[in-house]
Amino acid sequence: MEARRKILYALQGTGNGHVARARELVPLIASIPGVDLQLWISGTKSELSLGWPVHRQFPGLTFYYSKRGGIYWAGTILRNNWIRLLWDILRAPVGEFDIIINDFEPISAWAAWIKGAPLWACSHQYAVMHAKSPKPKKRQKAIEKFMFWLAPHRRGIGFHFDAFAPSIFPPIIRREIRHQIQQTSHALLVYLPAYHPKVLIPILQELNLPIYAFFAGDFEPYTLGHIQVKSISSEAFLQAFSRVDSVLCGAGFELPTEALFHGKRLAVVPIQHQYEQSCNGSAAQNFGAWLFTKLKKKHVKKLQRWLVSPLPRAIKWPDQSLDLMTRMIQGKLEFRKTEQALPRPDVFDWDQFPVT
Repeated sequence: MEARRKILYALQGTGNGHVARARELVPLIASIPGVDLQLWISGTKSELSLGWPVHRQFPGLTFYYSKRGGIYWAGTILRNNWIRLLWDILRAPVGEFDIIINDFEPISAWAAWIKGAPLWACSHQYAVMHAKSPKPKKRQKAIEKFMFWLAPHRRGIGFHFDAFAPSIFPPIIRREIRHQIQQTSHALLVYLPAYHPKVLIPILQELNLPIYAFFAGDFEPYTLGHIQVKSISSEAFLQAFSRVDSVLCGAGFELPTEALFHGKRLAVVPIQHQYEQSCNGSAAQNFGAWLFTKLKKKHVKKLQRWLVSPLPRAIKWPDQSLDLMTRMIQGKLEFRKTEQALPRPDVFDWDQFPVT
């Protein structure tokens, strides 16, 4: 009898996008014959439930945001427990796994890098770091290096708006979105977690259509005129998503691609000084999204123009999730070895690693 393979799926819990992707991939991985799966998560900022047993949960590394759409650097530096982060890296038992699938999770990535454990990067960030990935006008190579060393890897696959290289694949659209029946009207879903309600709601009150606005935190839903204000929950969010024809959100990856998949009008607001989101904003524009670098009352007229712009064509990306995970676990995603022992992102030629 063939031995069962021990698989670790490790994800960053600092945003709902990583959790949304895990909600799709983890059950598929667990369904592959001969797999024993463990799930690790680090970080503390996601409002969504994984819906799957978590074997290890770490404080990890969390980025904190200001009330006006930017990273709160002082809070990020002071609120993270850096000694605990190092301790967790050194103690992480990564050697017991046959494969580690890493969605930009730093503890398992660094532990595998140090101990030589078999790790695959499997994230949107892997694609963002690719040389052919869309970038803003002002490319910041130092930040790309930082992204690499935040969760280092020697091989991997990435997900992006467009499959522009052999190791880059289309977005993973979770089943609850892919198969959701849309009952849309002219309405707006808003999810901008880096903005405080006191900053955002006065802007939304200037827009003349039904709005479902979601914010972080645990509070009772309330209504302000045409605006329904809700805390994040999977059920409420999915219900609102099915009813709207327009989505205003951060320049993450999962929600923008879900909106494009169903042909919804899309506008993105990158978190200020968050390079990955700046890259995503540039990429989303190529697919018809409107880009707002900031959101203030002076932008209301632009928002109003966007809300009457033509709806985009739905982009029905294929579902490759199960096939991709099966090939990875069965060792059928093969890469040629690099001659460089320690790749540097600024000189690393990703295309020398074709997926076969």
